[in-house]
Amino acid sequence: MAKQTLLLYDPEGVPWAGKLRQVCTIQGFRFRAVDRSDLDRTVGALAEGLKRAGEPEKCADVPETVIVFCGVGSAQLDRLLQALRKMGVPRNCLKAVLTAQNAKWPFHVLYEELVKERTALS
Repeated sequence: MAKQTLLLYDPEGVPWAGKLRQVCTIQGFRFRAVDRSDLDRTVGALAEGLKRAGEPEKCADVPETVIVFCGVGSAQLDRLLQALRKMGVPRNCLKAVLTAQNAKWPFHVLYEELVKERTALS
């Protein structure tokens, strides 16, 4: 599994991204921005910071901001979520914790699963 890392995919240019980067630095987390060209890569590869092998594949677009917590314990996750609330991150911002299962998914598939979960809960 990845070391303590926070992945941020931010197609909207959210105003709190810089603050999030600072919180990660203060709490000793790596911060990795996910680009549109990375949406076909597995969440685990992005968390590990692995270099791309080959050209990006065409995949579904991800129109929303997504935060992925990698290698984070429950106490750390609680602190990060509290910091997100203080920064004004909307509750409906999609968030996930890296697991052995979703680490194998392309990032766009993780997004699709998060949207399904949100829809099922509403």
